[in-house]
Order: sequence, then C-alpha cells, then structure tokens
Amino acid sequence: MATTQTIQTIQTIQTIQRKSGKRFRVQFMKDGRRIGKVFNRKREAELFLAQLTVDDLSKNLTNHTLNTMLFSDACFEYLAQYQGKDPSQIQRVNYWVNEYSDLFIRRVTKVKLKATIKKLKSEKKKPATLNRYKASISTIFSWLADEYDIECNPAREIKQLSENNARTRFLSDSELKTLLKASKESNWERLYLLVLMAITTGARRSEMLKLKWDNIDFNNQTASLEVTKNGFPRVLPLTDEVIDELKKYRELGSGNVFPHPSKLTGYFRNFDKHWDLVKENAAINVFRFHDLRHTAASLLAKNEATLLEIAEVLGHKSLEMTKRYAHLCIGHKVNLVNKVMGGIANG
Repeated sequence: MATTQTIQTIQTIQTIQRKSGKRFRVQFMKDGRRIGKVFNRKREAELFLAQLTVDDLSKNLTNHTLNTMLFSDACFEYLAQYQGKDPSQIQRVNYWVNEYSDLFIRRVTKVKLKATIKKLKSEKKKPATLNRYKASISTIFSWLADEYDIECNPAREIKQLSENNARTRFLSDSELKTLLKASKESNWERLYLLVLMAITTGARRSEMLKLKWDNIDFNNQTASLEVTKNGFPRVLPLTDEVIDELKKYRELGSGNVFPHPSKLTGYFRNFDKHWDLVKENAAINVFRFHDLRHTAASLLAKNEATLLEIAEVLGHKSLEMTKRYAHLCIGHKVNLVNKVMGGIANG
C-alpha cells in the first residue's frame, strides 16, 4: 500500500512497501510525460524533489524574462556595462536594437536572425563582417545567460560563414623603401614615425594612435598597450630606429605621442589625406594602412619566424588569423625538417 505526500501538483513522493523494505518514489511531469525515480531513503527523495522545485522555479523566472523583457532593453543594459574598446561592437549592437526594437527576447529567433543576416548579405557585406554581426548578438545572449540565467542563444544555432575574403596585400622590398622615403617627406611630420612603427611592430592603427608618452619605456625599448582589440594588454618591442624617431618628439607627462596638429587635446585620428598623398607620391596602389600590419607579418615569416611567433607579435588570440601567412614560412619549415631529419637515412 502506498501513501502519497504531495509537494506540487506535478511532483510527489510516494512511499512504496516492497519485500526488501520501504522505498520512496518521486514522480514528476516533464514535457507532458510522467517520470518516476525510486530512492532507498526518504531524505534522498526529498533532496531530489527540492532540486526539481528549484529548477522549476528557475525555469519559470527565466521564461518570465524571455517573455516580458524587450530585446532592445536587454541591449541597452548590455551596453551600459560594456567595458570593451571596440567601437564596432557598439555599432553592431545598435544595429540589432534597430532591427528588433519592439520584440521580446523570446521572439528573437534563429529564423529571424538568418533572415537579417541574409539581408546584410544582400547589402554586399562580406562573410567576415556577417560573422562579426552574428558574434555581437551572440555576446548579448551570453551576457543575458549570466545576468538572468536565460538558456537561450539562437545565434549559436547558425553556422559560421567561411571567411574567404581575407586580404594579405603587403609591400615588396622596393615598395617598402619607396613608401618610407615618401613618408619622411610628408607634411605631417610624425607620419614617418607612425609608418615605421606599424611596419616594425605589426600593431593596429588605433593601438598606435592612442599611445601616450607614459606608455613608452625608452630604457627597455617598449610600448605598453593597456587594452587591445582582443581585450588584453600587450607590449610592443621597439626597434632602435623607432626609439630614435620617438626621441625627436619626446615629451614629459601623459600627452599623446601622435597629437592632433590643430587641437590641444586628443590624438590625430583622421590623418588619411596625408597617408593618401604619400601613397600617391610613392606610386603604391590598392594598399590600405592596415596592410602595413600584413607587411610586418610577411617580413617576419620570410625571415623564418614561426606562425606562433607571428601571432605573438601581431596579438592574435588564435593561430587561425595567422595561417594566412603560412605559405611564407616554407623556408623555415624546410630548414627545420633538414635540421631534424637530415641524414636520417644514413643512421
């Protein structure tokens, strides 16, 4: 004979009399099905049932948030606490706000995301850009999971696109000499320093432009980047030539290494007219400032640096981004194989 202790309408503990003694069965409903689990001790059954109750309460709270919080409000909360330095992330989050401003979180589904990504693709966005948009909304759902215990992230259900649009344009030896010479003759006197630093460190444009003098360690010949695009600090080794150029403009205090020519504060963000003129004078076509970063990587690769070493210099979080330079490391691979395997047949 069984006596029943009801905890909830769908969750109960039953006392069962068997030949070997009393047993305690927990019964509960899940996805419309009745499920039972038997325990030897009543305390074990009660603990299990208590956990079911907590899980059920958590799910109800989660469902409440999913059904009552606007996606746009979630985005604004996310941006309010965002400490990253990537302005593109803010721009992308605001894009999603505009797309789904009147939807509750639960209504932002895989189907809707795929439709929006398809629309972005029709606007000639490249695969890498589409992946960044998907990553930005996935970050919002990940934040919601931590903040509101929401087990929902439709972006994770969408496959990454193959990023076959990576550019690896870099300067030839002759182009390198011509560009450095033209940079020295620029109307902006610090352009040569910026170009030289970009080629020898592989740093990103914004990382260098935001440098202040107290980030420069002349004794150890380094520049400290407090927060990079990847969210981690990094130290740039500086060559003797870069140090010599820096000394020409050396200042005390925490002023900008690349200050705006006509403003008392702030760095020189938009120097593109000077850069474009230098490229024109050097007769270098189809070349972005970011390609100086590729040039740094190519110089390292052609001088037998490993992919791991190149990734360390460029500040890549993984080797995936660095693999585009793998074909330039062939010489190093040949030397390595010959050093380790050469003469093995004579052993």
